[in-house]
Amino acid sequence: MKKICIQSLLLLLFFSSCSYNPDITQISDEKLADYNPKHFKMRSDASRRKKVENEDSMIMQAIFYEQRGDFQKSNYFYSKLYDETGNDEYMFREMRTALYLGKKSKNIVKLESWVKEHPQNIQAKRILISFYLNEKEYDKAKALSKLLISQSNNPMDFELASNPHIMTKEYREAVTLLTQAYNKTMNAEILLKISTLLANYIGDVDEAVVRLERHRVSVSCDERVCLQLAEIYSKQEKIDKLLSIYKSLYQNTKKSSYGVKVVEGYIYKKEPDKAIEFLQNDYVNNELLYELYLSKKDYSKAQKVAQKNYESGKNAKWLAESAMALYEQAENKNDKNMLLELVKKFDKAISEGVRDAVYLNYYGYTLIDKEMDIEKGIQLVKEALLKDDNNTYYLDSLAWGYYKQNRCEEAKITMKKVVDIEGLDEDDILEHWTKINACSK
Repeated sequence: MKKICIQSLLLLLFFSSCSYNPDITQISDEKLADYNPKHFKMRSDASRRKKVENEDSMIMQAIFYEQRGDFQKSNYFYSKLYDETGNDEYMFREMRTALYLGKKSKNIVKLESWVKEHPQNIQAKRILISFYLNEKEYDKAKALSKLLISQSNNPMDFELASNPHIMTKEYREAVTLLTQAYNKTMNAEILLKISTLLANYIGDVDEAVVRLERHRVSVSCDERVCLQLAEIYSKQEKIDKLLSIYKSLYQNTKKSSYGVKVVEGYIYKKEPDKAIEFLQNDYVNNELLYELYLSKKDYSKAQKVAQKNYESGKNAKWLAESAMALYEQAENKNDKNMLLELVKKFDKAISEGVRDAVYLNYYGYTLIDKEMDIEKGIQLVKEALLKDDNNTYYLDSLAWGYYKQNRCEEAKITMKKVVDIEGLDEDDILEHWTKINACSK
């Protein structure tokens, strides 16, 4: 017995979008300044209380390690510089590198005093808020954040101000602040924080969808935004909306994984013609196209695709697929020219390395059933059984080969294994069992 195996299109994957969960506690970072030792020397004498030996050398080392990302060593040198000079610039650098390290700074109290003495300095407030968050002093962070956003219109500051509210589970207050930051920038990262809070913590999935869709339509189908939409629609099993998202993702990124999702969606909806149209006009994937033609039993088109695949890539498996489709499309299964072409294709495929059990069995059974070369057919089927010794299709083919050679007892013993597993519901099995039984008697 031969069987065309249509590979699974992994329909379940259609509902498993890539989950995106923004880190809602992340503190906004600023880019490192373009450091130059000259910048420090340009400070007025009033801002530099004293000059210490080797100060220039320590500055160079602090900058060198900071630019290499070695904040531990950089922090050490900035700390030493501040201790020995009292220069406020070094205090800020020490605290910034401490933030990168996630460590507590010994200069927090000094920074608090500095902020009070310099109420208009915004950067100092940002650093201090970040330390308050790290130390879980959320009330202090909220109070200073309120002062910060009263002085600043920078969206980064509104985003920073939302963090203490997130940590104390005041999610609606956080969304309000993040919304102000988003409205100033249309930044996708901020929107993802908002939608995560709305959907996962406030429970307002509909509002999260509204905001994500508004961004998709008015700004762009940012990959992260659309993936979060896809995750929501997948859980809600809104297939049409999910399809629309994956189409947009494919159009914007040209990533094959999204094209496959579109095809899977149409198959799930039992609309293979639309899947084929998409593959013909938008997304080139001849392997999927071939499988779709097989599923529709359009073997003529399947055979053409398989042949084209072989000619373009010289992968011998496509010769075997072409041979199978050639046979299945034939109205007259005994047509000599067709059978000779089938043999030619299979022999070439095997000579080029094809040893897949499905192909060996299909070819072997055809040689047996059409009595073209029964012994060769049996050997091919036996090779397939070496790869899968309990496969009832292969056992059926072998039993049929023994029957064709009038080896009736061997045929019956082999065929009984098939019947014991599969029963007699399939027409081919019933026919073979009946004839083999009659032969053995």
